[in-house]
Amino acid sequence: MSDAPKVSIIIPTYKRQTLLPRAIRSALCQTYENIEVLVCDDEKSAETKAIVESIAKSDDRVKYIENYRSKGACGARNSGIFLAKGEFIALFDDDDEILKSAIESFLQLDVLQYAFAYAWHNRIYENGKTKRSNNPPNIDFAKLAKEGQNIANSMLFASKKNLMEIGGFDETLAACHDYDLCLRLTKRFGAAALIEKTLFNYYSARGYERISNNADRKYRGMRQIALKHARDFSKRDRAKYLYKVRKYLYGQRLGRAFAWLPLKEALRELKYSIKYKIKSFFL
Repeated sequence: MSDAPKVSIIIPTYKRQTLLPRAIRSALCQTYENIEVLVCDDEKSAETKAIVESIAKSDDRVKYIENYRSKGACGARNSGIFLAKGEFIALFDDDDEILKSAIESFLQLDVLQYAFAYAWHNRIYENGKTKRSNNPPNIDFAKLAKEGQNIANSMLFASKKNLMEIGGFDETLAACHDYDLCLRLTKRFGAAALIEKTLFNYYSARGYERISNNADRKYRGMRQIALKHARDFSKRDRAKYLYKVRKYLYGQRLGRAFAWLPLKEALRELKYSIKYKIKSFFL
């Protein structure tokens, strides 16, 4: 095991003290042993610190890290990425869990030949029903642009070198962080690789704060993605994505949208929405 590369498993956390131990235990139960588990606390909570340090007493591979960067999930993830000692980074959320063979399965792939690696997962609903994901294989920048969203998943495995070269997660984004990261990784390093195995469980639980549930932040994140990446999309994909942004704002959150948008900006958005809706008929 001395020649085996170290893998840093990074778990960002925020106000999920009841769920966090499950995530940590799943990381420690890996069949691949040369790991460190970095729990990056965005809340800087004494309770969370106590939970992590209690587990660390029986397994010193666990480390508690306070988010020393900008507040938010991206800052917490970057705190872990920049302090990680592993050659490879595995990222997943504090309300999910990875299966025992996850890290070993990723390392069976020559990850250094790809932008990153991802795998199938189980989506587990509150009623106990389970649905396996059907992620497309070998996604690249063009596929991500065409879909207009992250089609990998919330667990990502990549070399630390790749993540550091692109500067980690973009902490200025309001939302769509995973999508942005995948776009930048594939743009710089080429295609990502799918492992056709179910390697983690994603829990669809309510009652916890999620960026994806915040309509205003999601809209701002989508707009930021458009400003940052749309010029590199094909003409067709750019028009589709811009229409998707406006459709989200006006089709799903019309009342709330105009409640916080300045009148001038709202009118400009409405003009673009009509423009790309008309244009979409010719796509």
